[in-house]
Amino acid sequence: MSQPIRILFIDDEERILRSLALQFRRQYEVLTESDPHRALERLKSEPVHIIVSDQRMPQMSGAQLLAQAREIAPETLRILLTGYSDLDAAVEALNSGGIFRYLTKPWDQQEMAFTLRQAAEIAARQAQAPVTAATSEVSAPLNVLLLDEDADTLACVDDFCRAGGHRLLRARSLAEALALLNLEPVQLLISDLKLAGEDTAPLLKSLAQAHPRLLSLVVTPFCDTQALLKLINEAQIFRYLPKPIRRGLFEKGLKAAAEQASIWRAEPARVVGRVAAIPKDERESEKVGSLLGMLGRLRERLTA
Repeated sequence: MSQPIRILFIDDEERILRSLALQFRRQYEVLTESDPHRALERLKSEPVHIIVSDQRMPQMSGAQLLAQAREIAPETLRILLTGYSDLDAAVEALNSGGIFRYLTKPWDQQEMAFTLRQAAEIAARQAQAPVTAATSEVSAPLNVLLLDEDADTLACVDDFCRAGGHRLLRARSLAEALALLNLEPVQLLISDLKLAGEDTAPLLKSLAQAHPRLLSLVVTPFCDTQALLKLINEAQIFRYLPKPIRRGLFEKGLKAAAEQASIWRAEPARVVGRVAAIPKDERESEKVGSLLGMLGRLRERLTA
């Protein structure tokens, strides 16, 4: 791309901004702002490819800032910096800000550099991709796969599919889910983190690598902050919704996911601003690798 990748760092501590600018000014065009309101004004008038915001700022939280940034410049890749303990911030940033990645403070310099490099590569591809007009596929029915035994969740998803003319697929075990995913194109996945006593997180993480256009909504009773951060970074989940479900909130998440999935399907040349981080835990990484092998036919179909 002709213009350099522009990264906007936002933090109320000037010393942190100086440190970030010093670390990354050679690779990117670095912009810094200590005032979130000024940062949002800059977004309205200047091209920015990547936003990195601290969560805890006196005037506005990072999650609130990223949600507004998404409205102003939806193609920007948004990264949130905060501590491990802030579960509410993680949920808000995911559900409202559509974050690309979540990094903890104090950040690891290598992890930060690698994350920015991934984001920069996506931004460069987005700038070079041809602009294509949306097709009639934008209103075509979707295939929705449900991995949840909860009656309330099923009722809500079933009503959503009936109202929108979407096709509901159900799997009652991970084996059934893998079989369905290898046989059917799936655009939306709604899943608890447990299915018939099995952990679904490795499957979600595998799908994020094999099929980045598949949107996953996690509906579960509770998720500790560290587990949620892994789901954001390694499974690229689209929404996190707690149980017992709040029907209005759940329906809003389903509608947003369906709209996004329809847009992506209608624009096959569009570069999707998502890439899953590889699990750091060796055992979990092995599980994901094994599941990727089982999803071989899915991957072949998608890349054919």
